[in-house]
Amino acid sequence: MIVLGRAHLRQIADQAEAAYPDECCGLLTGRGDPAGTLRVGEVCPSPNLAPSGRDRFEVDPALRLDLQRRLRGGPDRVIGLYHSHPDHSAQPSQTDLDMAWETDLAWLIVCVEAGQAVHVTAHRLVDEGAGFAEIGLRTDDWRAAPRRAPMAGAGVAAPPSAARR
Repeated sequence: MIVLGRAHLRQIADQAEAAYPDECCGLLTGRGDPAGTLRVGEVCPSPNLAPSGRDRFEVDPALRLDLQRRLRGGPDRVIGLYHSHPDHSAQPSQTDLDMAWETDLAWLIVCVEAGQAVHVTAHRLVDEGAGFAEIGLRTDDWRAAPRRAPMAGAGVAAPPSAARR
């Protein structure tokens, strides 16, 4: 699972919308916990260096090197990357799979339809890089929905005011 702040999610969505109809991209820094949950500490936008930015992305390698230098010796590291899919689903494409090689990075993908970010998913490489598997994605303010005792009976009873009519 990957957890990020609402402001981080908004930053990524805003960047994806601003780049439309091209793809946006960037890196995520943060740390993992013993249970394997990744917690995003920073969203680091990158210019898209791919020659064809409409169906490809390439993160600036200088950004990656700068982040690794800055984070060296601390608890945070590069934990993932993000990019957008203009007018395509938020699922990894064959191009994404062909470009992926780091199995420890999370991939966030933003679907942008007609200029509006509408869906975000998170994935990890699996099977020694042979494919992607979706992982959970939550904002850090997520809380479990409240629960109540199950209702009695086989169906839902009509409200008392309706029964008196």
